[in-house]
Amino acid sequence: MRIMMSFFVLAFISVNAITYDEAFAKEFAALSFAAYCPQTALNNWNVGYVSSLYPEYKNVQVFENVLAGNYGYIAWSTKRNAIVIVFRGSSNIQNWISNISFSKTSFNSQCGCQVHKGFLDAYKSVKSQIEVLLAQYIKSYPKYTQIVITGHSLGGAIATLFAVEQAAAGTAVKLTTYGSPRVGDPAFYDWFIKQSSKIQTAFRVVHESDSVPHLPLYAMGFYHIENEIWYHNGGYIICKAVKGEDKACSYQVNNGNNADHSTYIGLTYPSC
Repeated sequence: MRIMMSFFVLAFISVNAITYDEAFAKEFAALSFAAYCPQTALNNWNVGYVSSLYPEYKNVQVFENVLAGNYGYIAWSTKRNAIVIVFRGSSNIQNWISNISFSKTSFNSQCGCQVHKGFLDAYKSVKSQIEVLLAQYIKSYPKYTQIVITGHSLGGAIATLFAVEQAAAGTAVKLTTYGSPRVGDPAFYDWFIKQSSKIQTAFRVVHESDSVPHLPLYAMGFYHIENEIWYHNGGYIICKAVKGEDKACSYQVNNGNNADHSTYIGLTYPSC
């Protein structure tokens, strides 16, 4: 994979010096796509190419809010000694884009910031379930070395909210998202950065002209978190870690493409 650096960095940034592990990112892209599979397939870890490539995932449990339509799973990785939490995205991306609103609401009393109301509602619909499950897995696997939180599309936005609240509560986490929309306002960006001692890594992967990362609109006061990895022209760019996005990365795309939303690091939805 050809790598293009939009800048050279010697200093530490918000979460650590930028070191992007593409094999790690590809694995969690696969796990994020697996979240679109039915519950039975996930519980049995029979999710097409994903379970073939990554058979080491055990004790998979689905969480779901049926009324809200929000869904995901938690699993144990015997290879990484990790607890992994995956949030599913929208099952119909075109409808999601057509119906997206731009309203903000207060996140929590600690943050003093605002986030997208729809994303917060989605997060809250499964928050209590996943908090209970995470506590159970921490108890069951006391020698875990990492908690990895991930998601594609809307799942990336929910993953971001969950990860930052876990970090604020003192739990060390790793966050990688794929095709995530913008989540909150500039104050949310600042609060996310303040949790850097507990957010061990944070990567926001964008594929080419994927339209979803351009929503909600930057002009309406929605900001992305760091650190963007932009897959572009056959390689990837490690974008500058700046407030308001690196304008030399995917921000420059004028015409978003929904087709680019369904493929990440050469992977797509599994047959399951």
